[in-house]
Amino acid sequence: MNESSTFNRDHLDWRVSSLVAAGACAAIGLLECAKDYVMLEIQGGEQPMISVLRNEALWWVLWMLLMPGVIALGRRFPFDGGRWRQATAIHLTLSIVLSLGHLAAFGSAYYWAAGPTTWGPTVAKTIEVFTNRYLATDVVIYAAALGTYYAFEYYERFRRLALEAAQAEGRAARLQLSLVEARIHALRMELNPHFLFNALNAASGLVRKRENDAAVDMLARLGDLLRTTLDREMPAEVGLSEEIHYLARFVDIELVRFGDRLRVTWDIDADVRNALVPPLILQPLVENALRHGIARRPGPAQLRISARRVGLHLELAVRDSGEGLVADGRSPREGIGLSNTRARLAELYGPEAAQLEIADVPGGGVRARLLLPFHTTVLERDDPDVAAAGA
Repeated sequence: MNESSTFNRDHLDWRVSSLVAAGACAAIGLLECAKDYVMLEIQGGEQPMISVLRNEALWWVLWMLLMPGVIALGRRFPFDGGRWRQATAIHLTLSIVLSLGHLAAFGSAYYWAAGPTTWGPTVAKTIEVFTNRYLATDVVIYAAALGTYYAFEYYERFRRLALEAAQAEGRAARLQLSLVEARIHALRMELNPHFLFNALNAASGLVRKRENDAAVDMLARLGDLLRTTLDREMPAEVGLSEEIHYLARFVDIELVRFGDRLRVTWDIDADVRNALVPPLILQPLVENALRHGIARRPGPAQLRISARRVGLHLELAVRDSGEGLVADGRSPREGIGLSNTRARLAELYGPEAAQLEIADVPGGGVRARLLLPFHTTVLERDDPDVAAAGA
C-alpha cells in the first residue's frame, strides 16, 4: 500500500495524461486536415474531403487510441535513478514496435477505404510502403509524446516539492515561533516569584513597623496584580496602554510602602499608546529603580516614567532620583530583573534590534532606557520595511 501511494504521488494522473495526449492528437489531426484542404483548394485540386479525412484524420485517430499506452509505458519505464541507458533502449524498442503496429493498422484501413492502387496492389504492399515512408515519423511522434509527458511530470514534481518545502519551512517557522513564545513566557513567569518575594518582604517590613493597615492594603493590591499576571494568557506583546495599566498597579503597591515621600510622574506621549511592547517589560526597571536607588536614599524621592517615539524606535525610560550607579565607586551587579529583561528582548526582537541602557544622569539618579522597534502590529515587527514606510 505504501509503495502504491508513493508511485501515485510521484506521477501525473494516468487518465488525465492520456486524455490530454489524445486531445493533442485530435487537435493536430484537425490542423493537418485543414492544412491539406486549404492546399488542395489553392492548387485547384479536386480531391474530395473524404480523402483528406482518410489520409490525415485516420492517422491521428489511431494515435489517439495509442496514447494511453504510450503514457503507461512512460510511467512503467522512467529515466530517473540512473536507469536512463536501460530506459532509452526499452523505449527505442517499444517505439518501433508501437509504430509498426500503428502503420499496419493505418495501411490496412487505408487499403480497405481506397482499394488497390498502383503502389499498393495488396494490403501487405500498402503496409510496406507506409512503413518505409513513415516509420521514422512515428518514432518521432512517440518520442515527442513521451518527452512532453515527462516535461509536465517533472514540472509537477518540482512544483510539488517546492510546495512541500514551503510547507516544511512554514512548519519550522511556526515551531520556532512557539519555541520563542515558550521561552518568553518562561522568562516572564520568572519575574513573578522574584517580584512576589520582594513585595512580601516589603509587607513584612510594614508589619514589623506596626503599619498593619498599609501592609494589608499592599497585600490586597499584590493579590490583584498577581491574579492579572497569572490567570491571563498574555501574548508575546501587548499595547503600551495596557502595559502602563499593569505598571500602575505595581506602582500603587510600592506607594503603600514608600508613602508620601515618593512622587511618581507619568509622561506618556499620546501617539505611542497603541505601540506593542512585551508585557511587564517596565516593571523590572521600576523595581530596580526603587530598590537600588530610592530605597537607599532617605527623604523625598522622584520616579519618572516616560514613553515617546524616536525615529523608528519606541523609547521607554525610567528615571529615579537615587544615589546613582557609581556613588560608591563601583558599578552594581545586574540582577535577575535586568538580565531577564535583556533575555526577553533578545528572544523577541533579536540581539541587535532592541537595546537596554542604564546610566547615571546629570543632577543625580539613574535612567534606564529601553529602545524597541516601533510597531503597532506583529506584521510591522517582522517586516522592517513596513515599519520604515510608516515612519
